[in-house]
Amino acid sequence: MKTAPRSSSSSLASTLAEIFVWAILIITPFLFVPAKESFRLPKLLVAEWLAMASLLCLAWNLRNSGAGGAGLRDVWRLPAVRAVLPALLVATAGILTTAHPLRVRESLFDFWIGAACLIGWSAGLERERQERLLRGLIWPAGGLAFVGILQFYRLWEPLRFTGIDYDVRLGVTSFAGNPGDLSSYLVLPCLIALWSFPGLRPGPWRWLAGAALALCLYGLAITQTLASLAAVAAGAAVFALLRLPRRKVLIGMGAAAVAAVVLVAAVGPLRVRVLNKVGQLAGGDLNQVLTGRLDGWRAALWMLREQPLTGVGHGAYLPEYIPAKLELLDRGVEFLPGHTNPVFSNAHNELLQVGAEWGIPGLLALAWGLWVVIRTAARKQWDPGNRALAWSGLTALALLSLAYFPFHVALVSFPALLFLAWVLRPEPQGDQPE
Repeated sequence: MKTAPRSSSSSLASTLAEIFVWAILIITPFLFVPAKESFRLPKLLVAEWLAMASLLCLAWNLRNSGAGGAGLRDVWRLPAVRAVLPALLVATAGILTTAHPLRVRESLFDFWIGAACLIGWSAGLERERQERLLRGLIWPAGGLAFVGILQFYRLWEPLRFTGIDYDVRLGVTSFAGNPGDLSSYLVLPCLIALWSFPGLRPGPWRWLAGAALALCLYGLAITQTLASLAAVAAGAAVFALLRLPRRKVLIGMGAAAVAAVVLVAAVGPLRVRVLNKVGQLAGGDLNQVLTGRLDGWRAALWMLREQPLTGVGHGAYLPEYIPAKLELLDRGVEFLPGHTNPVFSNAHNELLQVGAEWGIPGLLALAWGLWVVIRTAARKQWDPGNRALAWSGLTALALLSLAYFPFHVALVSFPALLFLAWVLRPEPQGDQPE
């Protein structure tokens, strides 16, 4: 099928779409509102409005390009559609069976917007624009990390919190509002910085990119979030294996290990936290090692056992957590003593959360989506650098999803959706492998 010549209005629409995505990447990280929900909700609302504006521009571009007559078969061929459509159907069907229809309805809006971004950015944004946006992630990430470092050393505290003197880690929030959110957000930019270096000419931009990477790594260290540190380490190892010549892989990984040891030794609170975790692991206290995550995981498994075919409903994990906890306590299950937050709003594991909220059909839909992502990444004709970033980023996001909830936080999820849209971008018809 021949494509109509690209019009000036189509070019304008693509440019406007890119500008709106830039606004998500630059404005959202630094946005907060002095109210009860100061960080996550304002970031989510603004990011979603900007995302919908970008999708409207891409729809306009599609109409002007003359490609609007694509059939259902052509739509299904888009990797992002194949990956996300079964999950959308399962999650949406949950509204018919859930005991929390209002909460599920509200959560579904967010899910549909995220899915639309994945599909629209994958199919509508040109590869050059996607990669330009990905490279741009390192600058707001470096800025957010820099603010966190200033907070850590009490050089500048733009946000003053009460009740955190007992734990310096909780004061390293930057404008993310939470050390866990901040550290999760910094994971992808670290890998993108590694990917960007070869394409930068020696000079100021390379020095600035190096400084941004150093800030992100140090920002990760002072948050003391071991899950994010492990995700970056695993992603960097995959990147080195795929990008460096074989004779240099061991040297590079050895240098990275030495750098990690130096970083742990240099950041006193991180060193103490690592030693405490080692001691807890030696003592067999797995829930302490996981900072109470077993509580959230057990509750998710209870929900899955109670409603295996339907789940509790998309977004209904929070209202179902207390009934799950009470039932488990009655059965003699021990929860983390002295936990500062007795309620989990998320399972701290995206896989278990899917099982709890969508049931077994949701787990099957998730498995299908992951298979589409992996198969698409494996079959693409990447250049070496892009191939290394694709697999390192997927590795980091997978590990992060097992100990946190990156796709439930707008600050983290929209950059992750942009990255996945880049991975799932359909190849030109002539470039498809046989």
